Amino acid sequence: MTRDETIAGARQIAGAGRPFVLATVDQQGGPQVRWMGGYLLEEPLTFYMACGATSRKMDQIAAHPAGQLMFQSEDHSQVATLSGTCEIVTDLATKRRVWDGIPGCEAYFSGPEAADFGVIRFVCRRVELLGLKESHEPNVAEL
Repeated sequence: MTRDETIAGARQIAGAGRPFVLATVDQQGGPQVRWMGGYLLEEPLTFYMACGATSRKMDQIAAHPAGQLMFQSEDHSQVATLSGTCEIVTDLATKRRVWDGIPGCEAYFSGPEAADFGVIRFVCRRVELLGLKESHEPNVAEL
């Protein structure tokens, strides 16, 4: 599989809109994983996620920006693991765009200007696409 095919395959799985896993690094250097819901996706593989501004993940990202996202195809035959960098977004224009782009934010937050509304930007640097039926070795692409 070529680099472009690997990236396209990961984008197809990630773009399906299903829940996914976000992994961060805690203060002791260990992994912390949690399910996430909606996101806003920009090219090539940059994700914006809404969350509580005072959540543990925000503190973890502030201290250690490395992160991973993991998506699985609907039939569970493929897994896309994206490695990259997380950052906390404070720009109000971006927060408004995320608010408008992720359905259901209003169920958890009062608005994009609210102090408890947090946004994470994840910029992918590496893609691993694993076809569980084809191989036990992932196709890897650097961005």
